[in-house]
Amino acid sequence: MPESIQFGHEIFLKHNMTGRLLTSEEGRNYDEGSGQQVVVAGAWEPSSETTFIVIPRFGEDEFEDGVDVNFGDVIRLKHAATRTNLHSHPDIPSPVTGQQEVTCFGDDETSDENDDWVVEQWTFDEEENEEFDIEDRTWYTGRSFYLRHLATGLTLHSHDELFDEDRNEVSGYGDGPDENDRWRASFN
Repeated sequence: MPESIQFGHEIFLKHNMTGRLLTSEEGRNYDEGSGQQVVVAGAWEPSSETTFIVIPRFGEDEFEDGVDVNFGDVIRLKHAATRTNLHSHPDIPSPVTGQQEVTCFGDDETSDENDDWVVEQWTFDEEENEEFDIEDRTWYTGRSFYLRHLATGLTLHSHDELFDEDRNEVSGYGDGPDENDRWRASFN
């Protein structure tokens, strides 16, 4: 049964095409580019490395428990294990494809506008449109969505391109939505 996603919830983001979870690890940074913490689509099973906390946009640190996140809302995703934020920035290419680099950056005290993402509704799956009311703007577990980086307009993207031997690159790419921009959230 789908559940609404609320500010403060811990979630996992599963890439629809590869089946892998958005993953980051402490101490694993890009060798080039920003040198910030690596983000990949890597794990198959939920863990601390795949857990993100939904928090309000930069500059709005306070939130009420029990408030649903809706499509069109601007959020940040805090990596639970390292306390860094899902982050992207213009003009730094991703290491494999040269698209826009996506990282985890900052800590509980350090954040900026490059941590802001817009939750967008995925409406391109007729079968899923029958399961969820397309007029309902609530972000639910199991419901397809994509994330648009607020500062650059690019979407959170993954693909079959490998970052290393068993993990897929994650990047910012295009104005979406592309099937490779499609994600689903779940709880543990």
